[in-house]
Amino acid sequence: MTRAVLFDLDDTLFDHHRSARAALADVHAVFASSVAFDDFERHHMQYLEEMHVEVLAGRVRLDDARRERFRRVFAALGLSIDEDTIDAVASAYRDGYTVARRATEGAVELLAEIRRYARVGVVTNNLLEEQQNKLQYCGLASFVDALVASEDVGVSKPDPAIFRIALERLGAPEDAVMVGDSWHADIAGAHAAGIRAVWFNPQRLPRPLPHLEVDEIYALMPAAEVASRILRAADGGELHF
Repeated sequence: MTRAVLFDLDDTLFDHHRSARAALADVHAVFASSVAFDDFERHHMQYLEEMHVEVLAGRVRLDDARRERFRRVFAALGLSIDEDTIDAVASAYRDGYTVARRATEGAVELLAEIRRYARVGVVTNNLLEEQQNKLQYCGLASFVDALVASEDVGVSKPDPAIFRIALERLGAPEDAVMVGDSWHADIAGAHAAGIRAVWFNPQRLPRPLPHLEVDEIYALMPAAEVASRILRAADGGELHF
């Protein structure tokens, strides 16, 4: 039997939130300490999502999007800033994010365990090179058989097509499961593609659709226990080691 486990990357295997928050704290301390950090972070999250859509659509380059979102953040908070400072802010954020990159706790060990029994794919709404760098930097790349990035294939989660592309690249396995933190992109998208799903829900949020049959995990460790639950979901409830 060929099995596959698909993972989301950002805020599932890779701790994007931690990296972004660390970088933003550095920027706030130097360039925006006159406003509350919570307000700064809230506006940044809003404009990050808005500009991320533009980047994925190919309408804006990544570096330009980073500068534009900080223009919007500072404007929304009533802070005056010139273009040279915008460049400095964007550069400081990027440097801080790069330094703070970390895999989610337990991710390396979990992939190593799952890779013993199944092929591993990563399905992500982001730029291919950006995600390749994260996997390599965090020591995850050697466990991944296929990386499917929306920029590369021209379609994004929750569109079922991106999940089907991932399964094709993994050799059309008989059984598969998708693991991710986003209910809309990962869980609903997988179900639309006919793939079982496991919701990575470390904040223990309520299910948007309580009737939907989805297993939940709250952490990626201990590896053997979590891998067992994920593989059981891939097999439709039966575990075959």
